[in-house]
Formats: sequence, structure tokens, C-alpha cells
Amino acid sequence: MADEPVPDPSEDRAQLFENMAAQVRLNKDATFGGAFLMVPPGGAEPFSSLMLNQEQPAIFWSAIQTLSKVALDELERTQRQGGFR
Repeated sequence: MADEPVPDPSEDRAQLFENMAAQVRLNKDATFGGAFLMVPPGGAEPFSSLMLNQEQPAIFWSAIQTLSKVALDELERTQRQGGFR
């Protein structure tokens, strides 16, 4: 059994940004409506990414707001289920 290197979490996170950049390049002929990558702290899942092909800033920011609200609601629900300690 060979010693395998321990994966570096920072490399995993960096790869997410590189994947997002690759998607931007692949879609270079599409209307660019923005891109956003959310990497929650502490290894929380899932990693979320968003690419839109609409040039409406309100749609872009509303989508990000909605994703954030869903994540916050789930975190709050999890904390409530944990009870007092």
C-alpha cells in the first residue's frame, strides 16, 4: 500500500473557480448575464454556482438573493432542530 497524498481543500476550492472560468470560455458566444460562485465555509455542501445568459441585473441579483435565502433558511432550520445545548 503506497502512501497517497492528502488532498488539499484549497485546491478543491480553486478548481471550482477554474471550472467556472472554463464555462465562461465555453459560452463566449452567449449573452453574458453574470457568474457567481458560492463556496460556503467549513466544508458545507453543496457548492453552488450560477451563470445566467440574461443581461438583466435585477434577475442576476434576485437569483443570488434567493440562493442565499434558501441556504440561510436551511441553516436556521438545522439550528432549531438541534435545540438548546
